[in-house]
Amino acid sequence: MTQAHRKHVVFDAQVMKFLEDYQTRHRLPSFSAAVEAAAAALREQELKREYERFASDYAADPTAQAEAEAWLGLPMQEQE
Repeated sequence: MTQAHRKHVVFDAQVMKFLEDYQTRHRLPSFSAAVEAAAAALREQELKREYERFASDYAADPTAQAEAEAWLGLPMQEQE
């Protein structure tokens, strides 16, 4: 069972409007769901950035390079 935690946060007016509009557009059940979706998107973005860094720094072997390309959905080698 997932346990909920409460935090008090203050948003800039533009951020608040964006989250409220996002909730409406995506028919999310609550404002909290919109904040959770934003956090999930940030987590995914950070993971993708870390994976890109791994791919460029450590994926010297072709198998690891192919796995990185497949996960990212883009070629890691520069196109000519």
